[in-house]
Amino acid sequence: MIDFNTADLCDDNEDIQIAKPIFKLFGERKSFYGKIRTVSVDDDNSYVKKLVEEKVEGDVMVVDGKASSKCALLGDNLARIACNNGWSGFIINGCIRDSEIINKINIGLKAINTMPIKSKKNDVGEYGVTLNFADVTFSEGDYVYSDPDGIIISQNSLLIEGTSPSDNNLPYIHVTYVRKMSDE
Repeated sequence: MIDFNTADLCDDNEDIQIAKPIFKLFGERKSFYGKIRTVSVDDDNSYVKKLVEEKVEGDVMVVDGKASSKCALLGDNLARIACNNGWSGFIINGCIRDSEIINKINIGLKAINTMPIKSKKNDVGEYGVTLNFADVTFSEGDYVYSDPDGIIISQNSLLIEGTSPSDNNLPYIHVTYVRKMSDE
């Protein structure tokens, strides 16, 4: 996965959307990006489970759970399956459970909160729909970039293999100055 940070992507690109900072960060992977796959659900993770079982190459599942806190839409079992099937991460407008276990799985995840109650299983939901939450629009096939600083969305890929997202290829370096005390 290419190293990036959303601050540099924001500095270098004007035609992007920036999500409202309403999410908590979970999963071992703190930065993740990929092509958006959308799911709309209502306290039922059946469609999330079906999509997680697809083999992908770094896609990010964006789940609109209508900001419900009634149940979790993702737990450790589905997070493990997603990791094994090539998913880069999730952005969930709703809750997850098993957060301590998920934090040890190599997946990126942003969700509104946690809730230990599992979801209904009524096989209800929609795939490939345009989602609107966090003051942005998530469209199937667009790209999403997430790190501890935030979430940005672009219609086009902002990263090219082997390049840096910014002209400044130097990482931030913290320098501490120490003044030498003379013997007096």
